Amino acid sequence: MPGNRGFTLIEALITASIVACGLVAVAVIFSFAIRANVSNRQMAVGTSLAYDKMEELRWATALADGTDQVTLDDTYLRTWQIGSSQPRSITVTVYAVSNPLTRRQTELIEVTTLLSPVF
Repeated sequence: MPGNRGFTLIEALITASIVACGLVAVAVIFSFAIRANVSNRQMAVGTSLAYDKMEELRWATALADGTDQVTLDDTYLRTWQIGSSQPRSITVTVYAVSNPLTRRQTELIEVTTLLSPVF
């Protein structure tokens, strides 16, 4: 019965190491996908917050520099600066207060527009 020997220990170890390397690669790809998803979600929310504030400032009668904090799924900090020369420039910057990936404040977007007193 020399044909029914089965697997040797070395063959089993090689197979286990190949499977382990494959599982590690899948775990790395899964981790990357989660980080990309969080980053893209924060960028989409930050862009929306920036353009909402830009529209609000475009129609405001009294303009002044300021800061506000918005809490949606995460906490975001919006700052805006109003230029003094004509036409006035408005710059809105949105930060993620605590980025879940880096655990620190991260700038998401900065937008600038010119506000003319005449159409």
